[in-house]
Amino acid sequence: MPRFLPLLLLLPALATAAVVPLNQIAVVVDDGIILRSEIDKRVNDITYQFSKRRTALPPEDVLRKQVTEQLIIETLQMNLAERAGIRIEDSALNSALSEIAKESGVSLAQFQQQLDATPGSSYAEVREQVKREMMINRLRQRRMQDRIRITDQDVQNFLKSPAGLAEIATEYRLGHILIPIADSSTPEDIAKADAVMKKVQAELAAGRDFAQVAATYSGAETALKGGDLGWRKAAQLPSIFGDIVGQLEKGEVASPLRTPGGLHLVKLLDRRGADEVKVKQRQVRHILIKPTEILSIEEARQKLEDIRSRIAAGAMFADEARIHSEDPGSARQGGDLGWVSSGEMVPEFERTMLTTPLQTLSGVFQSSYGWHILEVQGER
Repeated sequence: MPRFLPLLLLLPALATAAVVPLNQIAVVVDDGIILRSEIDKRVNDITYQFSKRRTALPPEDVLRKQVTEQLIIETLQMNLAERAGIRIEDSALNSALSEIAKESGVSLAQFQQQLDATPGSSYAEVREQVKREMMINRLRQRRMQDRIRITDQDVQNFLKSPAGLAEIATEYRLGHILIPIADSSTPEDIAKADAVMKKVQAELAAGRDFAQVAATYSGAETALKGGDLGWRKAAQLPSIFGDIVGQLEKGEVASPLRTPGGLHLVKLLDRRGADEVKVKQRQVRHILIKPTEILSIEEARQKLEDIRSRIAAGAMFADEARIHSEDPGSARQGGDLGWVSSGEMVPEFERTMLTTPLQTLSGVFQSSYGWHILEVQGER
């Protein structure tokens, strides 16, 4: 009883004091918490967004439940991101915020001023929210990369499929001039159309710009666009054009074509796709060690240094990768990443891959994923 005496003496004062609402804990998620104020803030933000779009909101109890579940998922993802050692550099964060400001038509400084001047919002809160979203996105990308493994056979199968053939089909950009001929045209009208077409051909042969000629003479809807039909695959072109574009050289004008609608003149402005491009690739295997809350950055580096020393002394790279590598996608394959092209890997990995001689073990190097060693097994 004496232990509680000081508290009992305070009860009268507590009873008469003003009640101050506390920022209560709404949900406990692993080692983190979600405050009631966070739920209220997210509900208010969504309500504001819906009002701007003039869209009806779900009932408040449903909305609060959805918001709470959303915050729980975000908190779990943030915990995973932090454990995985994901960090967002200030330069990357500032760049993302600058893009958001640019979309709003203001500079980053003006964007910050606008947010700080708006009741219920602040630049610091928005910055933190963008940082959270970037961390979650990086986590998702890592998880996807860990699970997805595309073999050479997968690529070949796709390229032979209808979807693959359509994806790599050649695209053409055509210029088009139409000299209309009506269904009720007389032989004299047709002769006049032929004369206009000959005049068009003569002006083009003399070097006049195709777009100017199209704007002057064409009766097509694209006349004021210089006759430009834009980029289209052969299957998307009128059949009479599709039959000839494959035979034209870039900049070449085809002979006039006659249809019931009139006389057509087509110029191949440009083409793209379906070209054979040789890409240098390297066959690479690696071992990845990630820093964690338990394993510091320096300890992770030292762990990989020890693994490298064992491999240099005769241990099998594949065995060490299967046991120690924290890249699930490649660890089961003895660290094998297959054939890698330029631009597929993060810059630090690519630099080391391109500068490491064949059949040579690289030094330990760091990327946004953690510490790596790699070996280039082949080149093609």
